[in-house]
Amino acid sequence: MAVRGPKIAAERAPSVSRDEQAIWDRHWETLGKDRAAFGAIASLYRKSLLSRAVRHFLDKYFVREGFFVEAGSGTGQASGRISSDGRRLVALDFSLVALRSAREQGLHQHFLCADIRHLPFKTESVAGIWNLGVMEHFPEADGVEILREFGRVLEKKGVMVLFWPPEFGFSRLLLGPIEAIRSRGGRTYRFFPDEVNRLRSLRQARATMRSAGLEPVASRVSLRDLFVHVVAIARKASL
Repeated sequence: MAVRGPKIAAERAPSVSRDEQAIWDRHWETLGKDRAAFGAIASLYRKSLLSRAVRHFLDKYFVREGFFVEAGSGTGQASGRISSDGRRLVALDFSLVALRSAREQGLHQHFLCADIRHLPFKTESVAGIWNLGVMEHFPEADGVEILREFGRVLEKKGVMVLFWPPEFGFSRLLLGPIEAIRSRGGRTYRFFPDEVNRLRSLRQARATMRSAGLEPVASRVSLRDLFVHVVAIARKASL
């Protein structure tokens, strides 16, 4: 299965189950249908505010040239303000629905339908990796292994920038009560697929990066994205 686009198309990694892909395809599809109002608000936030925060942190920590991967790109809307001059930008996701939306943004040059747990890149071939709202969907142990995989493909001076939602983020204060009210009759309502690994502290962010063999550079919450994420930055650890 492949995404056909103006630049390249790559195969989906076989490790992604059909159930996993179906969950996320359904998530992105329903944002434009039965949850259209929430989808519109989320899209506005990603395009108007979060995209500015992404540009700020990536311009600060990424070099100006090289091969960069948004590992779990979703629609790519939050990355729409990134400067691509000298950079080869790749949108990687295992949802074809998300990748088709990302292609419409006109930012990334390449689109890969693949699994972040098994990146289809050579060791030390990527200058930078970033994602937003991805890591919380994987159990803690899986998250460490994903970060190890990021470290494998990063160049020796490569940098990783993660926007990782915490338990104490502003979005949880807003969405949590709504989810609780709408979870009735044994039915659990969620705006997003299960978030099993939201960060509990900045210390946890740094400890997780170290556990994966990465060197923490910074972990912070920022007004730039209304305190929705912990921005966790790490580089490949020096031997």
